[in-house]
Amino acid sequence: MEKPVYLTTNKGKFEEAQRIFKEQYGFDIDIKEPDFEVLEIQANSCKDVVAFSVKYACEKLGRPCIKSDSGLYIDALGGLPGPYNHDFDKNIGVEKFLELFKNETNRKARLEDCFAYCEPGSEPIVFAGGGTGTISKEARGELGRWHDKFYIPDGETQTLSELRAIDREKEAKFWGTAKFDFAEWYKNNKLDK
Repeated sequence: MEKPVYLTTNKGKFEEAQRIFKEQYGFDIDIKEPDFEVLEIQANSCKDVVAFSVKYACEKLGRPCIKSDSGLYIDALGGLPGPYNHDFDKNIGVEKFLELFKNETNRKARLEDCFAYCEPGSEPIVFAGGGTGTISKEARGELGRWHDKFYIPDGETQTLSELRAIDREKEAKFWGTAKFDFAEWYKNNKLDK
């Protein structure tokens, strides 16, 4: 069976996934930045976005593909930014976002991480995970994406960024099991078939 290709421009995400898949599940993946734009739809959930994107890319490339996406759903904002995380970061940024959010008392949020797989001629399979937490009043930490600097997982006092600097394995658990659920499914359903 042809190795699935992970559609990402983030080499760190690929290397982490490749290490997990190879060491823990016994299979390899490739990385590819296609020579076409991997389309993303406007949707209310990362699941819908990643399912569309992985199927679109899979059909264009003619080989099995993997795509991941994550979103931050903030209660006080009716679930925004959700799958529009990148747009919020690009257009508002951490400091401006926290300034706009400073008087909000409901600071509850949910982190969603999705991992999708698709083969040509098939429907995508999406694995989702994540967790709940709160929004801090100030940015803390230097690592990760914009929301990592202000999202505090339930049961913790540090942001994802601060946790990553101390213990990468501990920080990774707050993203849920989507990547591992995919790997287990792939191992049981696609290897040696």
